[in-house]
Amino acid sequence: MMKMKLVVLWRQQKPAFLVPLLLGLVVLLMDSTPITDGAVFQSESCSDSEALVFYRIKLATNWSKKLFPKHYPEFRPPPQWSITYGQSHNNSYHLFRMKDYASPAIQAFAESAHSRTLQEELARQNSIIYDEFHMAKIPKGAGSTQGTFFVDGRHHKVSFITKIIPSPDWFIGLDSYDLCSDGQWVDDITLDLHPVDAGTSNGLTFTSPKWPTNPPGVIEKITARYPNHFASSFFYPEIKHLPAIAKVTFTKLHEYHGTNNVQKKMKKLKNKQRKRLLKKLALVNRKQENETIKQINDCEVSKWSEWSACSQSCGLGKRTRTRVVVKHSKDQGQDCPRLMETQWCGSARECTDGDSYFRW
Repeated sequence: MMKMKLVVLWRQQKPAFLVPLLLGLVVLLMDSTPITDGAVFQSESCSDSEALVFYRIKLATNWSKKLFPKHYPEFRPPPQWSITYGQSHNNSYHLFRMKDYASPAIQAFAESAHSRTLQEELARQNSIIYDEFHMAKIPKGAGSTQGTFFVDGRHHKVSFITKIIPSPDWFIGLDSYDLCSDGQWVDDITLDLHPVDAGTSNGLTFTSPKWPTNPPGVIEKITARYPNHFASSFFYPEIKHLPAIAKVTFTKLHEYHGTNNVQKKMKKLKNKQRKRLLKKLALVNRKQENETIKQINDCEVSKWSEWSACSQSCGLGKRTRTRVVVKHSKDQGQDCPRLMETQWCGSARECTDGDSYFRW
């Protein structure tokens, strides 16, 4: 693919007739000029990379009497937020979907903040869940909490859910937000969050009794006009849009690239030594060299094993995979390739609130 490095210096206004000429020159250069040393381009998409990326998530809530005065719960219980449950995962997983029915796990969490069913569901999805994170409760309507998690090139989406307390079955969250955008890892982004109705309880106010919706409704975003009922705690027909009740910020903290290169360097050195030996043999007896080449038997190895478990359940660790020699090389056959490979790995799923495992 042809690329270029272009520097344009423009000191003063150019005559109008020169503008089309200059634009044509730029197009010609872009089509025909190869990239030069020193130009910065990144062709590898983050969805194809082997990088392990470490993110921080910060949830900041804005549930106040000033922003949401209607039915604002003063006590028993006062406004607060449940523990946040989240996970990084691949494209095939969804925590919840708008306009779809809530799963039993989402129903249990949205109605009562019970996490057991949700945890069991996540355990069954272990092959497509990469990392999990839990964030502490926010004891007031306005506050913040944060956590950390890992993603990689095959698991670059993130989902989470937090229950609004008190409420019938309302929550905030994200489903399958992609941290690999336009082929690049997202560095820092803040998103507005709005209340969501799980569609499983009939209550219209924060402190409504929990009467099951029969038949269940679908998951819907709560707006200033939905539910379209004057008794709804979020019903503000005089405004077009509700203010954000919370914001979530994702910040990329670090990227880890590559594997253990020692084996590659050793293999390269052995190949150089082998080439030097063949050259010496050629000088002694070319006929003997030809006979030797015909008898070359390269080393054969088995397929890679599965990756081992990560060495750390809280923080940055390593995992390995191995293979064994099936047939050793003979004569001047190619040396055996590396038999062990190491990769970075990481998890925050067993971290406690007090852990500070990430070190710069």
